[in-house]
Amino acid sequence: MPWDSLLAGATGGAAIFIVFAMLFGQGLINSLIRLIDTRAKQIELRGELLVKAMDGYDQQLSKTREAKYLALWALTAPVPKWPRNRELNFARLEQLTCDLRDWYFGGGGLYLSQEAREVYGAAQGAIGGQLGPDSEAMVPDEAYDLIQQTLSRLRTTLTRDLATRRGIHALEAIQEH
Repeated sequence: MPWDSLLAGATGGAAIFIVFAMLFGQGLINSLIRLIDTRAKQIELRGELLVKAMDGYDQQLSKTREAKYLALWALTAPVPKWPRNRELNFARLEQLTCDLRDWYFGGGGLYLSQEAREVYGAAQGAIGGQLGPDSEAMVPDEAYDLIQQTLSRLRTTLTRDLATRRGIHALEAIQEH
């Protein structure tokens, strides 16, 4: 390597600086490249670990949500679309709203999705809006229909959250392609 051309006539401190930069500069650049590469690999690994952790969390959430939603589903049984519950009185509706409240504050409400929480609130509002002073009176058809439809929307939302009514499961779709 022709030193004269590299130093370009520099002498003394300038020449030493140029030689130092040439000798150690490449090592510094290589060190920085290795550092950046190592950091990138750490970030990638952290991302992979986070995805695995979230996947495990999602699976546990789904299992717990399924159990909680099954209990909520069963609580809506007193107001079916068919056969119509002709024995439904306001006392039973009041019991239903209390049972739903107990389910919610007993831990079930913690697992409701945002959409399910909104529909749950609408169902409680529909039931509460129909309660009256005569608890032994039968629920009239108009009130029954309103409550039944609201509870049906709640059950539909639960099935969406759990993806139980899809025509084809995601894994099956992937396997087909």
